[in-house]
Amino acid sequence: MEVLEGLFFINDTDVYARFGAFLAETAENRHDNYDSLLAPPTLKEQPEVSFREENGVRTPDTLTQAFDARDIMLRFAITAPDDTAFLSRYVAFVNFLKSGDNGYLTLRLADVGMEFRVYAVGFSDYSQLIPFGNGEIAASFSVKFREPKPTFFGPVQQTGK
Repeated sequence: MEVLEGLFFINDTDVYARFGAFLAETAENRHDNYDSLLAPPTLKEQPEVSFREENGVRTPDTLTQAFDARDIMLRFAITAPDDTAFLSRYVAFVNFLKSGDNGYLTLRLADVGMEFRVYAVGFSDYSQLIPFGNGEIAASFSVKFREPKPTFFGPVQQTGK
């Protein structure tokens, strides 16, 4: 699984190298994580005024388009060689996501060079993939993130990281 190292970073931490955590899909040939990250945020509604005696609505002469805040749902999996290591990694990873850097997390997809500034909103859908007591352990779960100020820029310029 060394191929998973260096692909996904949170606050400049390679989450696979540190926690054994990686973005996981629910089935082969799925790409829900990238779909969630790369979908453009919705645009904020424009002000409109409707007058009964006019067709349509009035809008400002100049429209300013801005992104609305959005939620991003990602599915993670964690693997470990045994029960103790799994529980240690799992608890440490959840606490890492909860605390962040003053609460904020910078998600970085190394393969596409994009970053997202988010905070964790909640955890759900825990699923034990390999049961406890049989050597290697694996489980997956979903994390909901909030991106309060989406930027939707292209690849970031690497600054020696």
